[in-house]
Amino acid sequence: MTPDLTQSELVIIISPIAGESKVPVDKIVHRIQEFWDIKENPFSQGKLREMDRKFPKEWFTGDCKSSRMNTDSITTMKNKIWITMLFAVSSGFADMGEAGTAVSNAEPSKPNIILIMADDLGYGDLGCYGSKLNSTPHIDRMAEQGVRLMDFHAASWCAPSRCGLMTGFQANRRGLNLAKRITIAEMLRKDDYATALIGKWHLGMNTGFHPLDQGFDYWFGTKGSNDWDGPHPIIYDAFKNAPESAWKTPLYKDRERLGICPQSQFTKRYTQETVRLIKHHKDRPFFIYLAHNMPHVPVFASDAFKGKSRNGVYGDVLMELDWSIGEIIDALKESGIDKRTLVVFMSDNGPWTMFQEFGGVASPLKGEKGTGWEGGGRVPCIFYWPDKISPSVNADLIINTDLYATLASFAGVRVQDGEAIDSHDISSLLLSGANSSRKKHIYFHHQPMAWRNGDYKIHFQTSDRIRNPETGVMERKVVQDPPLLFDISSDIRESKNIASQHPDIVQKLTGEFNSAIEALNNGGIYD
Repeated sequence: MTPDLTQSELVIIISPIAGESKVPVDKIVHRIQEFWDIKENPFSQGKLREMDRKFPKEWFTGDCKSSRMNTDSITTMKNKIWITMLFAVSSGFADMGEAGTAVSNAEPSKPNIILIMADDLGYGDLGCYGSKLNSTPHIDRMAEQGVRLMDFHAASWCAPSRCGLMTGFQANRRGLNLAKRITIAEMLRKDDYATALIGKWHLGMNTGFHPLDQGFDYWFGTKGSNDWDGPHPIIYDAFKNAPESAWKTPLYKDRERLGICPQSQFTKRYTQETVRLIKHHKDRPFFIYLAHNMPHVPVFASDAFKGKSRNGVYGDVLMELDWSIGEIIDALKESGIDKRTLVVFMSDNGPWTMFQEFGGVASPLKGEKGTGWEGGGRVPCIFYWPDKISPSVNADLIINTDLYATLASFAGVRVQDGEAIDSHDISSLLLSGANSSRKKHIYFHHQPMAWRNGDYKIHFQTSDRIRNPETGVMERKVVQDPPLLFDISSDIRESKNIASQHPDIVQKLTGEFNSAIEALNNGGIYD
């Protein structure tokens, strides 16, 4: 028989009395009794706020308002107390001399992880990726001091990109059900990480799909994109002329709807909440998934950044996002945990260029979000970890599903059999400059559109944009027969079709493409 407490919980329970050389047994019992009274019994939100000064809030899982009173008998509760105490004694926690102090002050062996995702940020929107318009000094500094990935891909659309990231599965697999998969958050929480989602979810709110059902202890953000509760249809003029008040996007905290959040306040509020969590959890490994709503349309900056950039409101919004990164890095440094915290910055897909001054750019790439061109899914991605990751620029092919296996590796967690089957561990690439094992990639937007193997990319369907900006009507994809072939290594703009010069390559890639689709439909792996 073993106690239900983790080692880190025991440390927190005992640490307030760690300075005492001799601790009476009844004092240890009292601390454990206090813990169990809090952990096992339901409390209102007000009571939780009162008690989280003593114990971390994430120990209270699920919907606190709907939880039911635990029916353990007094005898069972006492047994738990004594078992926990005996475990503490046997583990050395009851000896509160130098050894106990050392345990409580020891740095966690597992790294903290902060995964930051911008929404609709283009490949060419950051200074470190070539932008001459936008000011992003904090992100650029991260890139200088970390690993900047030049051939990093996500799905070309919001929800599939986030599903692939969370599960390590290609999001267009037939039968993929998020509720039946182990997400990154679930994986890390089982390994004693505190987990939090700050920002946009976009993967469902029903039972089994809600962030709190998918491994997150805490959620503060929106259920989907910030344009859901505004002018329709989605047309350029609607976004050009509508005031900020036209959008009624609600914020949620756990399962509670807090009310409408002004568009200009999303970045600021998310940043403040992330900084708070960093300071609160600095003594325990944490995973924070910060999913910004910006710069997805509609774009609005707070007063501190409004009109401050050289690139209109879009530039203002990116300036504020960059400020957010700076605040987070500063919080890590001030808390003394920057060197044991991995920070990843990325975009969910390419820019929505049909919105012109309200959208980003994919330059030098062709296409926008929702297309099979490189600009649809090739996005910025930076890994930053002081003293662990050496500065470099990497041009290997990497997919956002690869983050699952990579974060598991850094956390020392074994990925369960059958999970994250489309995820490659790139930790050695980040730590020692090893090459990526990935050579193939399939491009989707609702249906398979293109295929890549190494330097060659073949298009079977194409589209230049998702919607007509004047009407908002979805535009039809163009079937390419014969398919288009490009050498991505020498023609990143996909401007020179070389299919007629290389019929053998066209035939080979066509066969691979068909085999990959069959594999995805039947639960297999294409690479």
